[in-house]
Amino acid sequence: MHQILQSYQNHLFSKLREAGKLADLDPTPILKKLSSLSCWTISSSNWSSYALIRVCLPRAFIDLFVDLSIPKQSAMKVVAAIHNNFIQKFRTRIWNLRTYDKVNGKM
Repeated sequence: MHQILQSYQNHLFSKLREAGKLADLDPTPILKKLSSLSCWTISSSNWSSYALIRVCLPRAFIDLFVDLSIPKQSAMKVVAAIHNNFIQKFRTRIWNLRTYDKVNGKM
């Protein structure tokens, strides 16, 4: 699970760095602030992180892209593609764990 989340973070951060270069701005302060958020740690007991990733982070990343002079529509497309890929991997991971538990008689 951590690997999926780390991949999501790395992909979004790399896109923010690219946008910063295009806008001739340094996104480092923004990236440091984002990387310190507690939502990057997901566990079965920390579903508030899932809610934050599902709703708040995509909006925050879109706003950051717009701040870096990327048109909002373009920012939405980039964030949506990365985010939807993450959510799909996350759901698949959860579903596979549940299937495994059913097969082994655990519930």
